[in-house]
Amino acid sequence: MKKYIMVIDEGTTGTRALIYNKKFEIVSQSYVEFMQYTPAEDKVEHDAVEIYEKTIDRCKDAMERAGITADDIAAIGITNQRATCVVWDKNTGKPLYHAIVWQDSRTAVDCNEINESGMGEKVRKRTGWTVGPVYTSMMMKWYLDNVPEIKKAVEAGDALMGTIDTWLIWNLTGGKVHAVSYSNASVMGSYDLTTGDWYQEFLDYLGIPVSIYPEVRDDSGDFGSTDPELFGAPIPITSAIADQHAALFAQGCTKGGSGKITNGTGSFLDINVGSNLLISDEGLDTVIAWKIGDQINYALEGYESVTGSAIQWLRDGIQIITESPETEEMAYSVEDSNGVVFIPALAGLRAPFHKPLARGTITGITRGTTRAHIARATLEGIVYRLKDILDAVERESKVPMSDIRIDGGASKNNFLAQTLSDMLNATVKRPLFVEATSLGAAELAGLHVGFWTMEEFENAMEVDREFTPQISEEERKERYEKWVALIEKSF
Repeated sequence: MKKYIMVIDEGTTGTRALIYNKKFEIVSQSYVEFMQYTPAEDKVEHDAVEIYEKTIDRCKDAMERAGITADDIAAIGITNQRATCVVWDKNTGKPLYHAIVWQDSRTAVDCNEINESGMGEKVRKRTGWTVGPVYTSMMMKWYLDNVPEIKKAVEAGDALMGTIDTWLIWNLTGGKVHAVSYSNASVMGSYDLTTGDWYQEFLDYLGIPVSIYPEVRDDSGDFGSTDPELFGAPIPITSAIADQHAALFAQGCTKGGSGKITNGTGSFLDINVGSNLLISDEGLDTVIAWKIGDQINYALEGYESVTGSAIQWLRDGIQIITESPETEEMAYSVEDSNGVVFIPALAGLRAPFHKPLARGTITGITRGTTRAHIARATLEGIVYRLKDILDAVERESKVPMSDIRIDGGASKNNFLAQTLSDMLNATVKRPLFVEATSLGAAELAGLHVGFWTMEEFENAMEVDREFTPQISEEERKERYEKWVALIEKSF
């Protein structure tokens, strides 16, 4: 009897493999970081081969820790960093360049030019996204313009492209399946939400042949089986879902009007808007949350690419902390930020401003400023950016969000969670296990093979703690007005 679901959780900074049992418990897991390549301030790259090899190693390690074999595993689910672009030779299986990561902003100038033309608004209305460097299609254009080997391979019909889920599936199946899930397709800046197909007109405009794009398949569906030689027996791959969408599903936000915030490297606010396509006019992105069978669920999303990584910058950049959790104690050690405001635009500003050339700004520094004040201002800046986004969601949906679920590593920070509740004027619920992305992928994989039913998911995530607002509306308004007055300085 198949007793387990294995999940490959492919993040922006590391690879994790997890084994879930029927009770949604993690019986083992294995994690390793991979190299971040930053050849210039506006460039972030990954080695796709390193990611794949470490994925296989982590899967084998997790299985060994659990004392199980491939015969015990009902299915594999994949969840992944979104939009990151990989191009490889379909004959050799080798990448033709480093993967360009979703945080990369090398195409910012080209994106601005498109948005200032009539094409920008047309594309937004079809793809649901303001054209930005996070577009996989813009990364693909950069490859064709700057990497002769890729241009040559594309013209010869030897190249394939995809996001990280596509790359993993192609390799895991021995090159038999070139596919992407609906959730991942919808964040590539190449998918026409109005027609349900790759956006041919825009790809023609960019000079990208649609033939190199993968087939789009259901997020809970058939992605082939692993090559028997990898794990000793073939294992069906039955889900592939983008990380934010997986967290939305796991948090139980399966009906219109429910939402969550994932606080990881960046922060993502996603609101399920049901089965009716809604293109935002408030600077938000429209995505396919998931497709299961005949049902498509859409979500409105706003994100900031630098939130948790702003805390990492305190550690690795200006080196005022040695470990990220220190910021909680430091923030509570002072009454306030002593007038310091930190706008974490270290890689531009995303929704609802979409200013990729904005830069991080710290104001209000005096001789009385301490490390603790800067740490507190960093956490507060993350919250203010999320309020920018949530306010746009409420304007769009006309529904105030009084109940928000949070997940992701940074959500463990109690100061951050309480400040979120204070500034969003909402009850914030944090699950006992904050890594919701892997659970969502497990649930969708298990759903396809009958391991679980939808009804069983209702109590899969246990709430660890609830945070309720502790400040007055007057204080909330005063603090946020100060933020609004300063944020344009970063533009």
